[in-house]
Amino acid sequence: MGKFCPYCGNPVKDSDKFCIICGKPLLADIPKKERKPEIKDTKKEEKKEKLEKTSIEESLVTEEEDKEILELEEEEAIKKKSKKSKEKKDVKPLPEEVKEQMVYYIEYNDIQLNKKVLIEKLNEISQLTKDTKYEYDNAFKNEVNIKLEAIKTLIDEMKQKETVIKQNLEEPFIVQRISNDIDTKVFQLENLSREHKLHKVDKETFEKLKEKYRQEKLDLEAQREDLIIGMKLWIQDLKLEKAELSSERKLNKGQFHAKEITEEQYIEKDKDFDLILKKIDTKIKTLEELTK
Repeated sequence: MGKFCPYCGNPVKDSDKFCIICGKPLLADIPKKERKPEIKDTKKEEKKEKLEKTSIEESLVTEEEDKEILELEEEEAIKKKSKKSKEKKDVKPLPEEVKEQMVYYIEYNDIQLNKKVLIEKLNEISQLTKDTKYEYDNAFKNEVNIKLEAIKTLIDEMKQKETVIKQNLEEPFIVQRISNDIDTKVFQLENLSREHKLHKVDKETFEKLKEKYRQEKLDLEAQREDLIIGMKLWIQDLKLEKAELSSERKLNKGQFHAKEITEEQYIEKDKDFDLILKKIDTKIKTLEELTK
């Protein structure tokens, strides 16, 4: 087959490198450089792909874990907030008659503490009557006698107050009374079941009474729980008050060591703190006993 110039169309020889008519090179016959096929390292590619895949998966897992942790933390925070809100909302105020009885119990135990302090003071001053000065110094003797009479008067007043409070005390306290009533319901349920098994109580009567006693028991338990929660909140407030007073007591000690106050002022104030803290401890102990 003849060969023609791709530019001018004139016939050319196979050996011609240029067209004799237009002079342009006959590039069509210039052998093209063969491109060697690219040999891929299969193992290397597989390893690379595996690493990339692992990296993507790890990234996805990390993102998922982070997201899950954030969701859990957020959920936990919402639960805590909801729980606190619910607890605050669900706490029923203590009935006035219950608070009144609690105050009576606290006052009664407070009187016992005051009586103890006064008796100790009375014994301390009574020792002064054994001092030789008491025999010949009338001024000292009168001063001691006045203090003794004053303390005896205070002790008598405490005893009178104690008698009045004791008359108003409802014993046992309502929490203990409810606990006794719950025990009664438990006994009734157990006795009813036993009698039913012995065929002394028919099934219909058994079911009715069982439900009645069970519901009464649940109501009593709920009532007791409400009272205890309210009382525990009061105990928490007293503990906070105690912590604040303890801090003030330490401050008083620091002021003494810094020479801001005299030793006499420090000792007097420290005694006051000691007495107040003892009274708070008495209140806390009283309320904790009443919740049992």
